[in-house]
Order: sequence, then structure tokens, then C-alpha cells
Amino acid sequence: MNNMYSKELKLLKDVLPKLYQDTLKQTKDIQFKGPEDMVTSSDLYIESNLIKAIKEAFPTDTLLSEEFHSKAELKNRTWIIDPIDGTSNYGVSLNLFVMQVALYDQNDIILSVIYYPSEHKLYYAIKGQGAYLNDKRYYVDSLFEKQNDMLSMVGYTIRSTEKKYYTILLNHAIDKHFKLRMLGSIGLELIYVSTGVFTVFYSNIKNLWDLAPGVLLAKEAQAFLFNEKGLEYQLGDSHLFITKTNKLKNEILKVISK
Repeated sequence: MNNMYSKELKLLKDVLPKLYQDTLKQTKDIQFKGPEDMVTSSDLYIESNLIKAIKEAFPTDTLLSEEFHSKAELKNRTWIIDPIDGTSNYGVSLNLFVMQVALYDQNDIILSVIYYPSEHKLYYAIKGQGAYLNDKRYYVDSLFEKQNDMLSMVGYTIRSTEKKYYTILLNHAIDKHFKLRMLGSIGLELIYVSTGVFTVFYSNIKNLWDLAPGVLLAKEAQAFLFNEKGLEYQLGDSHLFITKTNKLKNEILKVISK
């Protein structure tokens, strides 16, 4: 792998596990920003200290982060940070959560790191250079020869009024005997999509800190990412579909266009 963005990658590989270890020594305080929107003292601690580390190393870079910089504009060299993705799970000690960061540069997401603390796994991707788990490259179709089709959906909440594709996919999954999974952490779900555990994924979430890291991971693992028109998914699209195979992509497009 060439060393472009290697300094940025090294910083995240060093800092994310360390910050998580720090939170284990602290009391976990929970607050609510809205009816379904939990934030914990760990979110705030991780985000503020990660920002500090980034600013020390790259003082002129921009930040877009869930808690402190959620209204920032995306421009070249913007760090996109979700300190804990799956906060509701984390708040009740359900170990389905990740820490995730992406770097936007040259008008695209070019680096992403997702750390899965409960399994001590660090996933990362660099645009054009592949997806990696603990420094070993992997592909969406490399891990499982035989499996059930699994549908994962994220974002089915009271906040999303548009539920059309959730209903269509749910009915299709039941009809075709897909297994259904909803983990409550989009970063973790996108990890499992990128490794080929989940064979179909859908979300209408658009927050960049939720999507950007896992989207690059899935792309670089060579999954199929598309929108409701069947075009290649672009950040900002209203609907994100991901499938493990082209055959599944065609099947899903047929179902949603009826």
C-alpha cells in the first residue's frame, strides 16, 4: 500500500482504541438530546479528545462531527466523526457499537476507520486501495461460501417519515426467507455488509457521520452500492441499498421498482 494518508491512518489506529480504554475508567452519564436521541459522557469525551489529537497533527483541517460540529460544511480535508455509533446500545451496555471516522478530501471520502471495541477489531479503507481488518485485506465475497441471505435495515424510527422501501424489503425478505437483522449501529451493520455477513442492506439515513466511514468500507470491499434508481450511490442520496452480489442487486431493483 502506498503511504498516502498513512499519517492520518496511523493517528486513528493509535487514538481510537486508547480513547475507548479511557472511557472504561469513567462513570457513564446519559442525557437525551431529543425523544430518541441519547448522548453519553463517553461520546463527548471521545469526540473532544479525538478532535484535539487531529488538530494537533493537522491544524488547518476542518471538522464535521455529531456532537460539536454537526453544522459544518464539507470541504477538502474534512474529518467526519461519530464518536460512538450505536449510543442507545452503548448506554445499556449492549456491545453493538463502534467508533468511526472518515476523511473527506479531493471531493470524496478517501479514508475511513471503524473500531469495534468489544471485538478489538479495527477496520479501515483507503479509496482505491481496498478494505482491511486488522491490516489484512478482505473482500465482500471472500469469507463465506454457504450462507443464508440476510437483510439488514437501519433508520426505521419515528424520525423517518418515509418508510416505503422498508416495507417493500421486509415483505420481500419474508417471501424469500431472508434472515432479518437490525443491530442499531449503522457503522456495525456496514462492517457486516462489507464482510459479506449481511447480503442485503438498506437505509434512508443521510447523516454523513453515520454513513461515510462504512460506505467507503463497503465500496472498497467491492460490494454493490446503489440508490433507488439503480445508479451508483453518491453521498447525499436519499436511499442507500447495498448487496453482496450483482444478482441480488438486480433482484432488489426489480422488487423496489414494481
